[in-house]
Order: sequence, then C-alpha cells, then structure tokens
Amino acid sequence: MSRVDRKILASLAFYMLEELAARRGGRVKRKYWKSLRMVEFWLGKDTAKLILDKLSEGGYIKFEDDYVVLLREFKPRRSLNAILREVYNHLQRG
Repeated sequence: MSRVDRKILASLAFYMLEELAARRGGRVKRKYWKSLRMVEFWLGKDTAKLILDKLSEGGYIKFEDDYVVLLREFKPRRSLNAILREVYNHLQRG
C-alpha cells in the first residue's frame, strides 16, 4: 500500500468518525452509516472492513449488536450533510 493510499484511507476514516460524532448519541446502525456505505460502494467491502478494523483496534469505535458506537468524543466541524458531501467528493476524485 502506497503512501497516497494510506493518506486517502486515513482521511476517509476521519470522515467516518466525524459522521458518527455528528449523529445524535454517537451511534448508528451499520446499515444507516452513509459514509461506510459509500466506501463499500466505491472502494469495495474489503477496504471498508480494513478501515473499520483499524478504527476498532485504535479504540475509536466498538460494535454493539447492530450498532456502531463512537468511543472517543470530539466535536464535528461541519453539518452531517456537509460531511457526506465531502466524503462523496473525496471518493469521486479518487
């Protein structure tokens, strides 16, 4: 994996965390986590699983039944729609 790939994956992971933080309670059902669904569509399920594994190992998220819960609190800088628009643009640029 090249340095550029790592940079893209890191920024996508940050956007995913930012989306979780923007949602009420910092939890979301996996099927409604839109940035994850976009990553799965554009980059494949293996890449999405890699990002989720890294976030889980780092102690940023945990899985509770159907829900994904944000463990580390932080303040999102943008609205939820702005975050999702940024993820889409980031994936579209490649």
